[in-house]
Amino acid sequence: MGEVLEKAFKFYEKREAIINELNTYRQTIPAIEKQMQSFKGKIDWKELKAEVNNLNPVYFKKIGLVITYEVLKENLEEFLKLGRESRLFNH
Repeated sequence: MGEVLEKAFKFYEKREAIINELNTYRQTIPAIEKQMQSFKGKIDWKELKAEVNNLNPVYFKKIGLVITYEVLKENLEEFLKLGRESRLFNH
Protein backbone atom coordinates (compact mmCIF):
# COMPACT_ATOMS: atom_id res chain seq x y z
CA MET A 1 0.00 0.00 0.00
CA GLY A 2 2.85 2.37 0.88
CA GLU A 3 4.44 1.84 -2.55
CA VAL A 4 1.18 2.74 -4.31
CA LEU A 5 0.84 5.91 -2.23
CA GLU A 6 4.44 6.84 -2.96
CA LYS A 7 3.89 6.39 -6.73
CA ALA A 8 0.67 8.40 -6.53
CA PHE A 9 2.46 11.16 -4.62
CA LYS A 10 5.29 11.28 -7.20
CA PHE A 11 2.74 11.39 -10.02
CA TYR A 12 0.90 14.33 -8.46
CA GLU A 13 4.19 16.05 -7.65
CA LYS A 14 5.25 15.82 -11.33
CA ARG A 15 1.78 16.90 -12.44
CA GLU A 16 1.94 19.96 -10.17
CA ALA A 17 5.41 20.89 -11.49
CA ILE A 18 4.15 20.69 -15.09
CA ILE A 19 1.08 22.79 -14.27
CA ASN A 20 3.29 25.42 -12.59
CA GLU A 21 5.58 25.52 -15.63
CA LEU A 22 2.62 25.91 -17.98
CA ASN A 23 1.25 28.73 -15.84
CA THR A 24 4.63 30.46 -15.96
CA TYR A 25 4.61 30.26 -19.77
CA ARG A 26 1.01 31.43 -19.90
CA GLN A 27 1.83 34.52 -17.83
CA THR A 28 5.25 35.29 -19.31
CA ILE A 29 4.74 34.96 -23.06
CA PRO A 30 2.20 37.84 -23.24
CA ALA A 31 4.65 40.03 -21.30
CA ILE A 32 7.40 39.26 -23.83
CA GLU A 33 5.02 39.86 -26.73
CA LYS A 34 4.08 43.23 -25.20
CA GLN A 35 7.78 44.18 -24.96
CA MET A 36 8.31 43.20 -28.59
CA GLN A 37 5.22 45.03 -29.89
CA SER A 38 7.08 48.33 -30.11
CA PHE A 39 9.62 46.82 -32.50
CA LYS A 40 6.96 46.13 -35.12
CA GLY A 41 6.45 48.65 -37.86
CA LYS A 42 8.31 51.87 -38.46
CA ILE A 43 10.39 53.19 -35.57
CA ASP A 44 12.92 56.03 -35.51
CA TRP A 45 16.43 55.70 -34.11
CA LYS A 46 15.72 57.46 -30.82
CA GLU A 47 12.68 55.30 -30.18
CA LEU A 48 14.65 52.17 -31.05
CA LYS A 49 17.40 53.13 -28.61
CA ALA A 50 14.84 53.74 -25.85
CA GLU A 51 13.09 50.44 -26.56
CA VAL A 52 16.39 48.51 -26.54
CA ASN A 53 17.21 50.04 -23.16
CA ASN A 54 13.72 49.23 -21.86
CA LEU A 55 13.84 45.55 -22.80
CA ASN A 56 13.36 43.60 -19.60
CA PRO A 57 15.34 40.35 -19.34
CA VAL A 58 13.29 39.10 -16.38
CA TYR A 59 10.54 37.59 -18.51
CA PHE A 60 13.01 36.00 -20.92
CA LYS A 61 14.92 34.46 -18.00
CA LYS A 62 11.72 33.25 -16.39
CA ILE A 63 11.08 30.80 -19.22
CA GLY A 64 14.69 30.02 -20.14
CA LEU A 65 15.15 32.41 -23.06
CA VAL A 66 18.29 34.12 -21.73
CA ILE A 67 20.26 33.51 -24.92
CA THR A 68 17.32 34.72 -27.02
CA TYR A 69 17.24 37.94 -25.00
CA GLU A 70 21.00 38.48 -25.27
CA VAL A 71 21.06 37.83 -29.04
CA LEU A 72 18.06 40.10 -29.58
CA LYS A 73 19.60 42.92 -27.57
CA GLU A 74 22.98 42.53 -29.32
CA ASN A 75 21.34 42.56 -32.75
CA LEU A 76 19.26 45.63 -31.96
CA GLU A 77 22.32 47.44 -30.61
CA GLU A 78 24.30 46.49 -33.75
CA PHE A 79 21.41 47.78 -35.85
CA LEU A 80 21.55 51.09 -33.96
CA LYS A 81 25.32 51.28 -34.49
CA LEU A 82 24.90 50.70 -38.23
CA GLY A 83 22.18 53.34 -38.32
CA ARG A 84 24.44 55.90 -36.65
CA GLU A 85 27.26 55.07 -39.09
CA SER A 86 24.99 55.36 -42.12
CA ARG A 87 23.76 58.77 -40.95
CA LEU A 88 27.38 59.94 -40.73
CA PHE A 89 27.98 58.89 -44.33
CA ASN A 90 24.76 60.47 -45.58
CA HIS A 91 25.51 63.91 -44.12
